[in-house]
Amino acid sequence: MINKGNWKLTKLYLADRLHVDQISQGSLKVEGTYIRYILEWADDIHFSKAPKIIPTFPEYMRTARLDKKTGSLSPTHINKILATARRFFTWLYERGRMFRSLKISWINKIRSKRLTAIPQTKEYVSFEEIMNIALAHAVSTMERRIRAAAVFMYLTGIRVGAFVTLTIKAVDLENRFVYQYPSMGVHTKNNKSAKTVIYPIPVLLDVVKAWDIEVKKVLPEDGFWFAPLLPESGEIDQDCREVNDNRVSLVQKNLKKWLNRVRLPERSPHKFRHGHIHYGQAYSLTQEDYKAVSQNVMHSTTGITDQFYSNINDEEKKNRIDSMFNNEKKVENLSEEYKQFLEFLAWKKAKNQ
Repeated sequence: MINKGNWKLTKLYLADRLHVDQISQGSLKVEGTYIRYILEWADDIHFSKAPKIIPTFPEYMRTARLDKKTGSLSPTHINKILATARRFFTWLYERGRMFRSLKISWINKIRSKRLTAIPQTKEYVSFEEIMNIALAHAVSTMERRIRAAAVFMYLTGIRVGAFVTLTIKAVDLENRFVYQYPSMGVHTKNNKSAKTVIYPIPVLLDVVKAWDIEVKKVLPEDGFWFAPLLPESGEIDQDCREVNDNRVSLVQKNLKKWLNRVRLPERSPHKFRHGHIHYGQAYSLTQEDYKAVSQNVMHSTTGITDQFYSNINDEEKKNRIDSMFNNEKKVENLSEEYKQFLEFLAWKKAKNQ
């Protein structure tokens, strides 16, 4: 049973994070999820006695990683939870005498032993998939809206939370820009501002443009591009000018329903962002190209893009490596000595046949 006093302390902490540290609502929600692990670990023991709890929090999280109920937690996820725990217990320590038992030396030990990452490939919407989605039949306003949403998220790499808050004036298809500006009401991660470039892929752009024309016929520029629909008729609601927290889940539900109807694989909204990044990386010829893709999805460094989004499956990895060594044009740039070595290998191969 969770200690009531502990629960109240976590609520105070999260309020402090929101109003003092000024983190975003999205980050607050994630941190609240991490805090839940700390509450469950402490159970009915007050946080002032946390150093005496067995198992330690890091060991508890190592166990939770293999828990069938919660699912396997990645090393990255566990480390984020442990970082939240260090920040939370430091906050408690600074609250006064009651929490002086939480020594800084103990707090600093809330770290994991080296965790072995489970080999996995990031799922993403492939170019073939997005083309199938773009060409799939959409019969109703809801289906045309969600088809355009899926294609738009692929072309821009926008997060779904930002997407559902875009107004019509924030989407500039003529110049292929999306204005992800909090000053324009867009809910971006950590309130970042960016002018996102839309990929110039004709078939996909046609789908987005068709919806853009449809929504502009009935809504002013301060209306939402992902237009609210009337529950009675399913047509665009011309009077709605406010967003709520349900719009993200609405995208997920609409997407699942429509993809099932047209018999295409189910994909979460974030997989379209993965697809955008993967497509950009595949066509990046220089470091500057790679950086452009990274900045377009509002990453502060290319390292973040590389760490979380650049994984490719084994077959694709093999194909790319093979192409590196089978491209005859690249032989022209090799040294004379290496050319002779390749000629020797070719001669030896022919001799053995």
